[in-house]
Amino acid sequence: MQNKVIMITGATDGIGLETARKLKSIGHEIIIHGRNEEKLKTVSSELKIEYFKADLSDLSEVRSMAESILEKVNKIDVLINNAGVFKTPVTKTKDGYDTRYVVNTFAPYILTKKLLPILKGGRIINLSSAAQVSVDFDAMSGKVEMSDFEAYAQSKLAITMWSRNLAKELKNDGITIISVNPASLLATKMVKEGFGTSGNDISTGVNILTSLSLDAEHEKHTGEYYDNDNRKYASPQADGLDDKKAKKIVDFMEELLL
Repeated sequence: MQNKVIMITGATDGIGLETARKLKSIGHEIIIHGRNEEKLKTVSSELKIEYFKADLSDLSEVRSMAESILEKVNKIDVLINNAGVFKTPVTKTKDGYDTRYVVNTFAPYILTKKLLPILKGGRIINLSSAAQVSVDFDAMSGKVEMSDFEAYAQSKLAITMWSRNLAKELKNDGITIISVNPASLLATKMVKEGFGTSGNDISTGVNILTSLSLDAEHEKHTGEYYDNDNRKYASPQADGLDDKKAKKIVDFMEELLL
């Protein structure tokens, strides 16, 4: 297998870090993102890899990071949009949007769109979740207060929907886009903080992210949703298959953010 250049967001701990370790151990070139400089330096030193820093709740930092990546990296074969947030003490960003939407939906969309010039023929793996509920556009634009779970579940359906829409848009560019529930309640900091449980074996999620990144069998599934709780491609929440609603989400983000 040809070695690939793989970028993973949110890779200073949890499933992102363990996936970086595994992919590096089998010979791939890894680039990581994080928001904590000290953690980034520690992981970079351990794995001998390049890193980029940005707070994904600040979309100006996301755009700046994308520009820095384009200046320094010629090609990315796989982009894993792993970074996410469930529970946060600050639920609104400085721009007035819900923080969960910004980190889980908006930031990966902006980063992906900005990096498309160096992703030709590559793969984009977007972290979704088994928690999915219909998108409220007022909530998406920051006009409605939500519980942690409601915001998280909306934002995860939204990333699943824009994955499907973008896959259709890029169908002739040889890019594979897959959204994935890596498995419910894995042993991550997010799960511990959000649900008060130590969680399940994180390797379950690491293994599916590795497979989605490398195995040829997934190329034919662009635009689809992989449910790792059931180890198969499956239907997301009903709205996730509604192309008109997915296009509305993308149009909404384009007008709001780009």
